[in-house]
Amino acid sequence: MMLTFDEKKQIIEEFKELQAQPVSMNRINYHYPESAVDRTVVVKYLHPKSHNAFVYAGYLPADETNDGYISVRDASAEELRRLIQLGIEELRKTLDGFEEGYEEEWQDERGDILRLRYVNPVWAVVMQSESIEAIFKTKEAAESYLEDEGFFY
Repeated sequence: MMLTFDEKKQIIEEFKELQAQPVSMNRINYHYPESAVDRTVVVKYLHPKSHNAFVYAGYLPADETNDGYISVRDASAEELRRLIQLGIEELRKTLDGFEEGYEEEWQDERGDILRLRYVNPVWAVVMQSESIEAIFKTKEAAESYLEDEGFFY
């Protein structure tokens, strides 16, 4: 059974990081102001009569979406929550495809550990003391450096 407008609205508003913004024809958009990219709309056009809305799905191939969004007209409550969460997670990522603060631990044969951390827009190699050892423009360059120094992921 399709969720009503009010049921969908209640579920969407569980996500406190989203901000409602009324648009034409009594529809509501929900924005994620902390988005790492220019796009901020997670839920678009929640409609009081059709009970439909569109949720951002930038993680899907473009040919599977409508301008980056998918319809949630027939979504269950659980599916709606899952899709909204995925949309928010995708908007947390920068244009490089990584969320600010993304980190990997690299280790050498002696057990020494370095962390590769994304600090938009660069990659930093960080020692255990939190001192920065090196900074690179690309992840590939940072990985090459770590591998040359005998570290593996």
